[in-house]
Amino acid sequence: MRNPLRVASVLFLIFLAVSLPVVWSGYSELRQARDVSSYVEAAEHYRAAARRIPWRPDLYELAGHAYYHAEQYALADAAYQKAFRRGALSAEGWVAWGDVNYLDQKPQRAAELWEQGLHEPNPSEKLYSRLAQTYQENKQYSKAAQSLQNYVLVHADDAPARYRLGLLLTLSDRDAALSELINASQLDPQFDPAVQTLRTALNLASLNDSPSMRLVITGRGLGLVEEWELARAAFEEAVKLDENNAEAWAWLGEAEQHTAGDEAFLHLEKALDLNPESATVRGLRGLYFQRVGNNRAALDEFQAAARSEPENPAWMVSIGESYSKLGDLILALEAYQYAVTLAPEQAEYYRLLAGYCAQNNINIRDVGVPAAQKAVQLAPEDPLALDVLGWLLLLDGRHFEAERILLQAVALDPQLASAHFHLALLYFQTDNRDSMYAQLIQARDLGSAEAGNLLEQYFP
Repeated sequence: MRNPLRVASVLFLIFLAVSLPVVWSGYSELRQARDVSSYVEAAEHYRAAARRIPWRPDLYELAGHAYYHAEQYALADAAYQKAFRRGALSAEGWVAWGDVNYLDQKPQRAAELWEQGLHEPNPSEKLYSRLAQTYQENKQYSKAAQSLQNYVLVHADDAPARYRLGLLLTLSDRDAALSELINASQLDPQFDPAVQTLRTALNLASLNDSPSMRLVITGRGLGLVEEWELARAAFEEAVKLDENNAEAWAWLGEAEQHTAGDEAFLHLEKALDLNPESATVRGLRGLYFQRVGNNRAALDEFQAAARSEPENPAWMVSIGESYSKLGDLILALEAYQYAVTLAPEQAEYYRLLAGYCAQNNINIRDVGVPAAQKAVQLAPEDPLALDVLGWLLLLDGRHFEAERILLQAVALDPQLASAHFHLALLYFQTDNRDSMYAQLIQARDLGSAEAGNLLEQYFP
């Protein structure tokens, strides 16, 4: 009996002699992982530690996180997989495992992992947010909304998530969509302009008896807030509900142009066949031809729209723009002036007329300045109107007045690049290089390509 005990003791001592240095080196690797500044080095130390400390399989997940931060997504994926096989992948680990696959251009694999993670004990609510994004990218809008609803149950104060959920619900549940959109704007006022636009569209849609037209109106609202993928889904459903709805086909053609579709012209031709007298159909066709550079065809379409809706000043502005692009500045000016007569109390059309004069440097004193002054009279707090007036006064050589007006414009909207650019031009003409430089910098940083060009030319 003593012999076997002795043998066992000797074997145990041998085991300790062999394993203790390995385990000790594992803890040394762990300490180094926490001390290094490089994510890749940290990941290597965590992985080495996990191999030498078998009761710490969670270290594979830490290695995965470090590889994730180092943007070594394939290595991160392998590390998370080892943690999973050893039953050591946490709720956050499931989220991260899907993330690295998504970032490694494997969205389907990512979605599979996130879905699998939901079946684990105590899953992270972040999985719902991730899945909502992938479902939306795959045009599975109903599933995306359902996932976001689960996420919002836990994160009721997440304004972007609630706004996103509201957008998705516009396709299926008007009342729920309005509730989420309003909650989003209350949580974060930056969403308020878009929410008001969508609220108006949804309320208008609810007044229409046609299910197809309700979707068209909803889709138009989504387009106004630059949610063209969702708008396209609304228009696609609208034409399914009513294949003879010309406006639905025309708006589907418009959405195709905003979503890199290749059937825009076919849809617009279908719309024309169904209702050649529709101003909406003609106007959207005009926009299409304008975008592809066929200004003559665009002019024909806008003129047809104006014949159908002769009291709509927007068509006259589009006609004026087309004439301008065709080089007929006189007919263009007449069209802009006629738009003003159709809407004598709307500042926007005076501003557009004034802007046309400024852009083409024609009729500055007798048409442009009076139109801009009328725009400011009707909308004294509109920075765009003030900017155009300041620009025209500058072109008319009235520098003192121009500066005063342009400074008012930037005071009302410091992010208005065009006003900063026009101030820079004013300071150039008055030989104030320091102020010119400062205004050009602001205009360039706000997205003005013209300001960037002048900076390169005068301040290389």
